[in-house]
Amino acid sequence: MLLLLAGQWSYAQTVPAATLTIDSFRQGYNFIESWKFRAGDDTNYKQADWPDADWVTVDSRYLKPSDTAAGYRGIAWLRYHFRTDTSALYIPLSMTIKQNGASEIYLDGMLLYTVGTIGAKDKSGYQTGLGYPYIFSLRDTGWHTLAVRYDNTLVPAGKMSKAGIYLSIDEANGYYSYYVPDHEETVSILMLITGVFVALSFIHLLLFVFYWKAVYNLFFGLYNLSIAFLAYITFILSSTNDFAASNQALNWLFYGFLLFGLSITGFVNNLFGKRKTRFYILLAIALLLPIVYLLHTRAGVFVLVFYILFVVVEGFFVIIRAMLRRERAAFIVGGGVLLFFCMVAILIVGLAISGGEIDTTKTSGWVGASLGTMFIALMVSFPISISAYLAWQFSNTSNRLKKQLDEVERLSEEKQQILESQNEQLELQVSERTKELQQEKQKSDNLLLNILPQEVAEELKEKGESKAQYYDEVSVLFTDFVNFTATAGQLGVDELLAELNVNFTAFDQIMEKHGLEKIKTIGDAYLAVSGLPVKNAAHALNAVAAALDILAFVEARKKEVPYGLDIRIGIHSGSLIAGIVGVKKFAFDIWGDTVNTAARMEQNSAPGKINISEGTQLLVKNTFACTYRGKLQVKGKGEMDMYFVENEK
Repeated sequence: MLLLLAGQWSYAQTVPAATLTIDSFRQGYNFIESWKFRAGDDTNYKQADWPDADWVTVDSRYLKPSDTAAGYRGIAWLRYHFRTDTSALYIPLSMTIKQNGASEIYLDGMLLYTVGTIGAKDKSGYQTGLGYPYIFSLRDTGWHTLAVRYDNTLVPAGKMSKAGIYLSIDEANGYYSYYVPDHEETVSILMLITGVFVALSFIHLLLFVFYWKAVYNLFFGLYNLSIAFLAYITFILSSTNDFAASNQALNWLFYGFLLFGLSITGFVNNLFGKRKTRFYILLAIALLLPIVYLLHTRAGVFVLVFYILFVVVEGFFVIIRAMLRRERAAFIVGGGVLLFFCMVAILIVGLAISGGEIDTTKTSGWVGASLGTMFIALMVSFPISISAYLAWQFSNTSNRLKKQLDEVERLSEEKQQILESQNEQLELQVSERTKELQQEKQKSDNLLLNILPQEVAEELKEKGESKAQYYDEVSVLFTDFVNFTATAGQLGVDELLAELNVNFTAFDQIMEKHGLEKIKTIGDAYLAVSGLPVKNAAHALNAVAAALDILAFVEARKKEVPYGLDIRIGIHSGSLIAGIVGVKKFAFDIWGDTVNTAARMEQNSAPGKINISEGTQLLVKNTFACTYRGKLQVKGKGEMDMYFVENEK
């Protein structure tokens, strides 16, 4: 309710002598005669102390000053002076207005209300009066001034006799009591509904407390609580004559409908929803709506209407989808819920068509009976369907328990013990066997990963085969020990194999460090590739970095053992094909001119050097220092530019 505080002022002009009391407003005081009138428009005329002794005195309903016998047309100002005593202070007063035009109402210089649009270009901007009484109150005794800025420019000439304004003020509680009469029968029904739904709410919330996994009991309890709350608010509106209490009850209707919508979407999604995303979104909106309502009442109500409408549409969708999936519970609960949603949708459409009001006093008997039937169906359809669902669920649970008890009684105690013993042994055997299988599987997986790249191994396990693939950007690395044959003649077999194992093991670790894939070893040669099976834009950089680490290891190894080996390394970048050949003794291998060229780079290298092709040098020149060797003759390829990699820049 809007509380307008009107201030006191001193006034020394000729004014009506009557002092208005609260009894005057209770009987309804009509401000008709003794208005001061002036044609023209000046916003200063709204001021309480503006001198108006020389203004024309008129009846506001007709606006026929002495110099305008046919009636006034245009924008004009009307002023009325009255005074009140202490009995009328802080009492809610209601103002009603009837007119054929547009007006602005001021009290002691403060704007109370605007009815229509002054200066409108067509008659659609005019209003015949207030849709509902305007509520305000007075703070001070003494003289007060009502000022009305009135525009009847567009009133047709044939209606000039009615081109005035009628204004009256009543005591709000008395007017409200008359406006909303007391209906004893309605009050009795509302109290009965409140009691029944409070009881249902208590029962289902209690069921949820004792068995919290049945979340639908929580939402159904909240639904019953919302219906009881809405019925109680309606009871207050129907039974009280106190305006303040009724206005507060209207505010609480917002929260009742919000709880109603939240409980419906929670119940439907809990029973039939597969994904909870929509429910969580609607829950977040429901939690934010009270804040919106407190900040801006009209916006909060507007969002709430769309929220309820969306809940109804979503409920239709979820239940019908569950029915199409042939869920038995959907046919039990869905029938009542769909009837409930249909009734809500019909009422929403009816309210939208009628502008928010349905006047049953203007309907025939069968229409009133139909509305009553719809209301009863709306109230009982949802609870009855839920009760049917709970009865069906209880029956199913009871039948399952009975079958289990019959089965237990059928088995003898001895057989039950034997069965339990066998189950324990079987579970133990299964557990041990499962553990053994897991260990063997892990061994097989580890062995397979040592032979094949991980991606190729996973593809082989899943599909039973692995297709060869083309890679357009890789770098192939070849290494070969210098004078290996001569060194092998000086060492024993065991020492030779041990030395190779030390070197190749270190090479394997270096490959893993830089992301290269080891392909194979051929005698004392070592073949690896960078950039597959997972493509890598830095394949050339990784290959050169790995080669430098190999040289560093070989140099360190030569200092540790007297028979340390020298090594040559060659690298070339390009395209190749990689995959598995054959169906037995799988081996992952690579083919193509890039592989052959990398072998030629190694053959044309020098001990302790990394020889790379021009293609590789272009990829690494910004990171590694390279020395140009010139064009060298390559078997089968002619002359090729070659470079030695010196170090990292």
